[in-house]
Amino acid sequence: MFDQVTVVAFDLDDTLWPCMPTIRRAEETLYQWLQQYYPRITENYDPAEMIDLRREFSARDRRYAVDMTAMRYDFLHHIGELHDYDGKQVSQQGFDVFFEARQRVEFYDDVLPCLRRLKQRFRLGAISNGNASVEHVGLGHLLEHTVSASEAQAAKPDPQIYQHFAQRFDAAPQQIVYVGDHPHYDVVGSIDAGYHAVWINREQTAWPEDLPDPQHQVADLHELEALLSG
Repeated sequence: MFDQVTVVAFDLDDTLWPCMPTIRRAEETLYQWLQQYYPRITENYDPAEMIDLRREFSARDRRYAVDMTAMRYDFLHHIGELHDYDGKQVSQQGFDVFFEARQRVEFYDDVLPCLRRLKQRFRLGAISNGNASVEHVGLGHLLEHTVSASEAQAAKPDPQIYQHFAQRFDAAPQQIVYVGDHPHYDVVGSIDAGYHAVWINREQTAWPEDLPDPQHQVADLHELEALLSG
């Protein structure tokens, strides 16, 4: 089944670590920093209102769908100038605060031991629509190449981001297994690009009825190891 596979690729958020607790902490850290250094902003918006405002802002430009970093820079620049601060200063400093906090992830227990073992048998990489940095989170020594939506200028499930990843590894799509939690972005998207796909379903959620059933499903990376050994 996986005889030709030489590369195992992973989604990051909600596949290797829980996403929302990480983002919430980063948003809280940024808000506290704004309270201290740019208080006119937080006098007008509480944390929930700031998130709503950012979401509204991100919907204004289609390019933000493939570049979360640019979106956050531009949003902080906008909100800074709106409150008579130096927008460039707010965006540069504020993004650094958010980015550093965003990299403080808590891996699922199976991730590090399983990745170390898988690396002995396969080349490993990652494809992500977000802006987590594998080097900053501590996976740079395990994941050989990472492709982001901003780098590829395409976001999952667009086949282009998967094609970009295959080119980075100089591998054919059928040589790659992609492991991710999102049924459409990760599973259907990678299958459409010619990859093998494995749905990692850590929360035991129901598969969407409108999508074809996944060929392979695992609850964690231990089960992935067993699947790839079968």
